[in-house]
Amino acid sequence: MIELDERVFRYLHATFGTAGWVSLMATLTVLGSGWGASLVVPLLVRPPTRRFGATLTAVLVVTATVVFLLKAIVRRKRPYLALEGVRALVFEAPTDHSFPSGHASGSFAFASFVAYVLLRSKVTGGGAWRWVLSLALLVLAAAIGLSRVVLGVHFPGDVLVGATLGGCFGVLGARYHLSRSGAAVGGRGDGQPT
Repeated sequence: MIELDERVFRYLHATFGTAGWVSLMATLTVLGSGWGASLVVPLLVRPPTRRFGATLTAVLVVTATVVFLLKAIVRRKRPYLALEGVRALVFEAPTDHSFPSGHASGSFAFASFVAYVLLRSKVTGGGAWRWVLSLALLVLAAAIGLSRVVLGVHFPGDVLVGATLGGCFGVLGARYHLSRSGAAVGGRGDGQPT
């Protein structure tokens, strides 16, 4: 399994780590870092979205804490330290451990939380925009995970486990939010995402 992980890493790193792709990958990595979480701040300010923002914040904090603990337990070296001829591209190389990917975890926690709430809440209006936005968020989260491999700082397995972890926490948090707000399809409440 580790050999396959390394082989897929080398392919992605070599294929997309070229000048034409690196700028896009760097942008995705910045978006998936802690700066992306700042999108939650306006939700915390407005009373109609405060509960939504608070639950999403809690999901992101729990996800980050679990990632931090797993990194300390597993202690997997990053690709640029473990593989010969590999270097971290663009940014200063991270010094913490590789497994699981925090960028993938956080991005999928955010995307899956928002997507689940959008698709399961009784928001008024057409449903097509909710499906499009949900899909776009999940594709963006996957692209952020890919950027970490291309830039040489994570193995694909790190990203896959991070994405799974974040996705699970996002869905669990969304289910909790909807059950507490009564805004789920089939739930009690006025249907507004709070």
